[in-house]
Amino acid sequence: MFEPKKTTYEINKSRAIPSVSSSTMQSHIWMIVFSLIIAGSFLVSASITIGIDSTVLTFWRFLTATTIFALMLPFVNGFQLPGWRDLGRYSIVGGSYGLFFILMFQALKDTTPLNTSTIYTILPLLTMLLGRLLGEALHVRQMGILALSMVATIWVIFRGDWHQMIGLQFSQGDIIFFIGTGCLAVYMQSMKRLQRNESKIYFTFYSLLIATVALLVTVLVRTEALIFPSIRVWLGIFYLAGPSTAGTFWILQYTAPRLGPNRVVAYTFLTPSAVAGLEWGLGLSSPEWSLLPGIGLTLAAVWLLQLDVVTKDRLEKL
Repeated sequence: MFEPKKTTYEINKSRAIPSVSSSTMQSHIWMIVFSLIIAGSFLVSASITIGIDSTVLTFWRFLTATTIFALMLPFVNGFQLPGWRDLGRYSIVGGSYGLFFILMFQALKDTTPLNTSTIYTILPLLTMLLGRLLGEALHVRQMGILALSMVATIWVIFRGDWHQMIGLQFSQGDIIFFIGTGCLAVYMQSMKRLQRNESKIYFTFYSLLIATVALLVTVLVRTEALIFPSIRVWLGIFYLAGPSTAGTFWILQYTAPRLGPNRVVAYTFLTPSAVAGLEWGLGLSSPEWSLLPGIGLTLAAVWLLQLDVVTKDRLEKL
């Protein structure tokens, strides 16, 4: 039987499908690893905040992260010193990022890692609303899906207790971390809007450096002495500066171009489930079945946001 000869386009298309699928699958796996690392950072932060000032802890964390990124600089081409305008950009980025960690460490003295990780899931919603104030368009479908994260957040914070939900009995730590998440939304928007043609490594390094210097001055003014953490706290700081900062930085560099920003953001909603799983697996807490509906909503948000992106991509290709 005579078989029609395949065109060059069909041959290239058939060859391209496996590699794209493999790359996408690897990116999803890396984002699951990313979610586990972020979940671990909430548990580690909660374990090292007791008995130490939040600003001091943030300073040592930023100093360690700055050192790690400084070691990357020799491997990046085009070294250049920042100008005065650049220092302003780096100050906004580093300042909002540093304030987030100060508030997070402070919040974890009065609330739980599960509560903070659940509040963390409203970050995409806050970032989108802030973007709207800055002139960005709102996508109705995404807003509806992100609203699920707000419902899940309220459910987990109040442990499914309707009386507390009606009375809006938030703990002080929950309120502090909500403000901190707002600072992180400012950081996300400033990262997108204030980065110019410089390398992401340079941009991150200078932002961390300026924040570290500002934190050092703040610590010296408040405490009049630089307090060195214990070995146990240092282990936590190394985790936060290493895997939680440098590690997730490289994961996002790999996955964001392959999955797109919306799919990457969707993995934010896995954080509460990952925290709950780690706490239960490590024996830090016993399973609370009343939390499952809230955790289930976060998982639904992950799936729906992925589906929303897939549908949108197909419509754009037609």
